[in-house]
Amino acid sequence: MNFLLMVIVTIIEALVVYRIRFVYSRQPVWAISLASATIVGFYLIAKFSVSKYVSAFAFSLATLNLILLLVMLIYMWKLDQTLKKQQALQGTDFLLVLGSKCLTPRVTPVLASRLDKTIEIYDKFDVKPQIIVTGGRSSIDLPTEAELMEQYLVDAGIPAEMIIMETKAKNTIQNLGFSSIKIRNIWHKDNHPRVIIVTSDYHLPRTKFYAKKLGIKVNFAAARTVKMLKWPAMFREFTAILWDHRYSLVTIWGMDVLFSLSMCI
Repeated sequence: MNFLLMVIVTIIEALVVYRIRFVYSRQPVWAISLASATIVGFYLIAKFSVSKYVSAFAFSLATLNLILLLVMLIYMWKLDQTLKKQQALQGTDFLLVLGSKCLTPRVTPVLASRLDKTIEIYDKFDVKPQIIVTGGRSSIDLPTEAELMEQYLVDAGIPAEMIIMETKAKNTIQNLGFSSIKIRNIWHKDNHPRVIIVTSDYHLPRTKFYAKKLGIKVNFAAARTVKMLKWPAMFREFTAILWDHRYSLVTIWGMDVLFSLSMCI
């Protein structure tokens, strides 16, 4: 009986993990409700199970799910706060556009929204800034993200001489790091260059975190993502945040497992 209960708990957890991305991509509140119901259910099993082993197992999974849910809620709160605190953009020296994976020879809708936002900002300034497009190769058979982005901007009427390509970056932190090196190599004035980073709205919290970590002082501009694409992108961003903080999360979960095992003594 104890073994059967543990199998049932495991199957429930597996189903939730398998379906949560699909549910979140349709409507986040449903995914949050599903996760919350699973957590409550596991804690109830842990409380009322007559087997201390089943109790410990259910408690451990419930706590793990609670940690993941809290990370998601904090990310969503940070995103909301970041978008609310967006400041009016003043003149700038560089517009830095972050790339996004392209699996075809055309920019994706998400990347197109970043480039359209860049064009909108560029056109507003009387003194035109240089545009840095950053992104490496998503596939060996395709041009780099930066090359695709440059072509998109040129087709939109941006002079090619105003565009600088950074073609090595494979992720967000490399986008920022490699681009900052290019800016330092270009900028020879005594004052610090003014930089506006253009990226998707859902991507802002992690971008700001990396920029602060690298000691880069910049402003940000958010490209609006349509809801149909925003929810799946937000879930991918959530998984990227988990990966970035994997050592801390593994440490916390290890402490959770040890505490759960202590219930069996």
